[in-house]
Parts: sequence; C-alpha cells; structure tokens
Amino acid sequence: MGGQAFAHIVSDTLINVPRMLPDTYYQVASDVRLKLETLFYHVTIPRVAPGKSDFGDIDLIVEGIRDPTNNKNIWATVQDVLGAELYVHPHHFGIKHPTSPDAYVQVDVELSPGSDTKHGAELFEWTKFMKSDSDLLQIVGVVHRSLGITCNDKGMHIRVEEVEPYNRKKSMLLLTRDPDQAMDFYGYDKAKYYQGFDSETELFEWATNGRYFYWKVYEDREENSNDRSRINKRAMFRRFVYEYMPSCGKGTTTSSHVEDDESETKKAVPSRQEVLRDALLMFDRQKEYNAIVLEHETQGVEEAIWLQVNNSIPSGNAARGTILKGLKRWVAFEDGRPYITEQPISTSTKLKWSKHVSNDTLQEILSWIAENQEQIGKLEEERANEARKAAMKR
Repeated sequence: MGGQAFAHIVSDTLINVPRMLPDTYYQVASDVRLKLETLFYHVTIPRVAPGKSDFGDIDLIVEGIRDPTNNKNIWATVQDVLGAELYVHPHHFGIKHPTSPDAYVQVDVELSPGSDTKHGAELFEWTKFMKSDSDLLQIVGVVHRSLGITCNDKGMHIRVEEVEPYNRKKSMLLLTRDPDQAMDFYGYDKAKYYQGFDSETELFEWATNGRYFYWKVYEDREENSNDRSRINKRAMFRRFVYEYMPSCGKGTTTSSHVEDDESETKKAVPSRQEVLRDALLMFDRQKEYNAIVLEHETQGVEEAIWLQVNNSIPSGNAARGTILKGLKRWVAFEDGRPYITEQPISTSTKLKWSKHVSNDTLQEILSWIAENQEQIGKLEEERANEARKAAMKR
C-alpha cells in the first residue's frame, strides 16, 4: 500500500506515516520479523528493488500458525504482538515510529497462500520469489506471456492453447513451485539472481536474458488491462516498458544479449509449441497434459462452442436467457444443419452440439441462430408458461 493504508481513517489528528530512510526501515523490519516469528513458523521480508532510497511501508510474508487455536483471531493476535495502535482489515498494521513520536510505520503482514496445508512451505518460498525485487516477476511474466508461460500465486504454469480461449483456469498446467526450477526453465542466471542486482538496469537485463526472450515476442504481445494498470501504478514496470524495452529492442542498449538488426532477423523465434514441448519434458507433465487435452476433446469443445453462441447474442437483449435455453431445447441437427424441432428436446437427452458443429461450420450456425433466435425465444417462452400453468393446477 506504500504507506497509504490509513489515509481514509477519520481522526482528530493527522495520521502521519512518513517514508522511511534505509536505516529506520531495516531497524524496524528486523524487530517486527522477530516478533512475528513467535506466531508463525515461516516469516520473510521480500527483497527490495535495487536502488530504493526510501520506503513507504514494510511488507512481510508469513506461513504456518504456531498455535492452531489462534487461527480465527490471528490478526488480533498479530496486532497485540506488534503493539500496533492502528489496524485496517485484512493485514495492515500501524506501529509507533521509532524516532518520530507523532508518526507511525505501516506494517503489512500477508498470509502466504496455502498456509498450514501440505504445500504451505513450498508456496511460501514461491510467494517470496514472486514478491522480491518489486516488479521483477511481473516483468518476467509479460515478456513470456505470448509463449504460454504464466506465473501466479500458485506457481509457474504452461497454458494449454486449445483450452485457453474458453476456460483460462482449466488451461493452466502446473509445472513447479520451486524458484530454482523456474529460473532453470527460463534459462536465467541463478547465481546472479541470488547475488542480487546493483541497479534497475541490471535487473532489466537479467529479465531479458532468458532462453526464450526475443524482442519480437515481446513487441507482438497483446497489451491487456493488467498491463495498463501496472503502467499507471508501478513505476518500475513503467520504466521497463517506456524506457528500457525500446532501446533494448533497437539494439542501442549496452545489454550483452542485444544483437544488431541483421543478427536479430537470423535468430530463431521461439514458438509456443516449442516452449510447451520443453516444459512437458523438463517437468515430466506429459500425462497431465494429455488429460487436459482429452477433457478438451470430450467436453471442452462443447464449452467452446457454447461460449461462441453465448457471445453471439447481445447482452442487452432482454430475451437472451430465454433464447439460450430455447437453443438447447428446440434445436437439433441433420447432416450438420440446424433445424427447429416440433417438440421440445428432453433435458435428459443432452444433445451435444460438438458432434454436429465444427470450426468450419460454426460461423454458418451462428448466422442461422441470428436469423431464428426470435422464433426460438418465443417457443421457449410459451413452453415455460405452459409448464408454470400446469404446475399451478397440481
């Protein structure tokens, strides 16, 4: 929160949370960590970004509550142990500033995902990796996103391309939660990472010196709303996008991995399929991948078709829900062509459109739906009204 968690609190006096110089930050951080270690098995402070000259707050990650009876009241216990006079749900604490009597230090305590589960310890190490060096892992994610690699709070994943358009969550195949294994896969210099970065430029160079980094992969990515939000809110990410990457891509930076334009054109561009093959081999995930593809072929194709059908009916259409129900109850197929049945199809029949609709015929089917949706909606509305009348008579 950058020291802003208490800005909205109504108080007779100003709640002063000044930015801290490094000496104050490290002094308070060490004291807070020792106190939290009495409550949690694992406590860490993610590594700060290189060149940071002052700090708005102190961020800590914790995992494994020592006293299970404290689970429900853990944040009240944390407040008591820290001697925090201020608290904002869920995990923002305000403790007295060590040198300024009328000021506070904001302490943010985050419970690691999976705390107190069998995966708690490894998720703790992964979360520490994800949150270290400020925006580093967000940068790593952006420069590899178009290749199907995603890092989130659950670990590093490869996205199955066929499934992603209709169900991003199901498309995620977990590869690892081990930071070392993740860096090995990306082809990063682990020794340099653990040594730490002396400057922001050094960090940017490390992030763009992986096995799969290629300027065109980054340049051709689709910018999404998350990217725009990061650019607005995250200064390091903004400098990476607007200052570092343009020079990196044009070969005007001193980074050792940048080649001249002629070499760049000769360099093989990594493909998503190539990265997928490498991932399945390195992490031995072929069996899990096959299971996702099989589900896609048996159930996922049906989901994908209905996603297209749903999207083809404007959300502003008041009869949209009725039309969608009608499509499942009044439409059948003959030789791949849809037609409106004389009687409603029983819900127990569960007609699968994926047996009759292919990628080649989908647009033709959608056009047919657009032409016939009003009639289908009326049929379904009449059927529903008759069903309600019959139920009332009983």
